[in-house]
Amino acid sequence: MRTNVKSSNNEQTEKLVHIPYELMQFVQRNTYSLLIKGYAGTGKTTLSLTILRALKIKSNFFYISTRISPKQLFLYYPWLDKFVGRPKVSEPNELSGRDYNLSSFEDARLDEPESLFERITNQLMDVKAPIIIIDSWDAIASFMDKEARLNNERVLQTWRERAGAKLIFISEDPKDTTLDFLVDGIIELGQKYCDNIRIREIFLSKLRGVMINKPSYIYSLNNGIFRSYDSYKPAEFITTVKSSIAFNKIEHLFQSLPEDHYIASGYPELDITLGGGFPKKSIILIELDSDINARVIMTFLARIMSNFVRMCSPILLQPIDEVDPKAVMAYLEPYLSTNSERGLVKIFLPSSKAKGSCDYNGTSRSKWDAFEKQFEFFHDVITKTRQEYPNKLLLNIMGGEMFQKMQNYGEINGIDLMPFIKANTDLSIVVVRHSQDVGERLAGVSDMHVRFTMINGTLFLQSLVPHTYLHAIVIDISSGYPKIKLEPIV
Repeated sequence: MRTNVKSSNNEQTEKLVHIPYELMQFVQRNTYSLLIKGYAGTGKTTLSLTILRALKIKSNFFYISTRISPKQLFLYYPWLDKFVGRPKVSEPNELSGRDYNLSSFEDARLDEPESLFERITNQLMDVKAPIIIIDSWDAIASFMDKEARLNNERVLQTWRERAGAKLIFISEDPKDTTLDFLVDGIIELGQKYCDNIRIREIFLSKLRGVMINKPSYIYSLNNGIFRSYDSYKPAEFITTVKSSIAFNKIEHLFQSLPEDHYIASGYPELDITLGGGFPKKSIILIELDSDINARVIMTFLARIMSNFVRMCSPILLQPIDEVDPKAVMAYLEPYLSTNSERGLVKIFLPSSKAKGSCDYNGTSRSKWDAFEKQFEFFHDVITKTRQEYPNKLLLNIMGGEMFQKMQNYGEINGIDLMPFIKANTDLSIVVVRHSQDVGERLAGVSDMHVRFTMINGTLFLQSLVPHTYLHAIVIDISSGYPKIKLEPIV
């Protein structure tokens, strides 16, 4: 049993290491030369170290650092200490007193270009290192004249090919094209700002022998590891779980207490960003871009709902646009273990008479009656649920169309829906499409506003109020049903 747990932890750790599929194909080849370009702060060093980790190369590499000392590398990238393993030749770190493996890392900050170049060629000739990373080549090349630089670069390429080695150059100047025609692969790291949010993007310019299906990916440098994200695939959000499967092995979820000021979402990364979770007695607006399947919101809400169920707290689920209310249970089912937990979820089935847009001008009496009954039924259910669960949290989820109908009916009859919902529920979530007018209306009065959006074909969660960094939507279907994990884009 202990072995299985350890194996599972290792698998979770390795999932953090993800570089673009095309680049992974390229770096797995026996020999190549790769140029990594990018301005300062884009993550070139992080990517080069992550390539070592992705290839699981813990020895037989030669990392030449011309900018910072190897001791600083281990300080800035703490995972290197465990990844590289016990030191063969170690030096004490005056910053912390620890020992680090520096045998494969070379401090070349004060080296002359000639001696450093000779050391690299010696490594290639002796085949001591299958991977040599020069971070950065600019610092070496700047001390050479143009003719000497071109000659030395050709020599490195020749010896690299003869030795069957892998050579990675790091360049601080994306505009410098001197090496472009010599190397087998070129990738460039860049960053831009969208709505005051920094977005990092890797561009695959050249990878000889590899078909580049997707020329660019969004990536993050969270925890000192390069992590790129794949394209959004709606089919990954389809649940295949049957109710006969045992669900008592679901991971522990974060819970909240009725006296807390925040309600845990079940997504710890999001709770940290929000300062503790969803504010209690708040209305949360969740918006979906028009090209995102409704199954995404069902998968996302299932984990939030499961937190309430685990606390024996009731949930009121009203119709969400484009979503069959009964289908929500298929996504929530994996988190449920008893019939009593299933009984906590109360689903409002839509009235056939109340279908369509809510336009009260010229509305028939039958529809008016339907809206009135719906509003009264909602009011009665909340009241009875409060009486049945006096010391529990109450979650209310509804779609934008349903909210609009109730809001319009309330306004005509002098009833303000928002104060009523806030006073009688602990958390209300309203789900709308980006194109819906109700979204604009709710954005001004909701306590929190998040949006599922796509950037460069990748799915993200963006918090607009409060304004935070992006979270990538990572989907896991290994257990037979889709689970969402949020990863910060930093």
